[in-house]
Amino acid sequence: MSQYSAEEIGFIDETLKDERTTFRWNGCSAKGMCVQKKGVFVWGHRLSAVGLLMLDGMAACSVIEGSFTAMKFAHFLEHDMLLLCSPYPGLLSILIMDNAHIHHHEEIEELAHNAG
Repeated sequence: MSQYSAEEIGFIDETLKDERTTFRWNGCSAKGMCVQKKGVFVWGHRLSAVGLLMLDGMAACSVIEGSFTAMKFAHFLEHDMLLLCSPYPGLLSILIMDNAHIHHHEEIEELAHNAG
């Protein structure tokens, strides 16, 4: 990555928040004892957020109710984020994403290819 300048790179990631976000999934107990945890199962309200982080801070973001699908993510790319990008080797021409399933949809690849 050292061959790229920091102005060329943007990082994209999603996160979500619901009533179970603060619930601890792991615990500690005395040796030989089983961990006992109590938690309330809540369907509840879920918010998801996606953002584009650049050297200067957040360049684009979106918050939706529910979870991001490939189509909702593609909409964010097309209408919010790719408008800020330029073809390689310009400013914000390299986008780095994690290996989430929604990033592998054919429409996402097509949008990225068409943007250069």
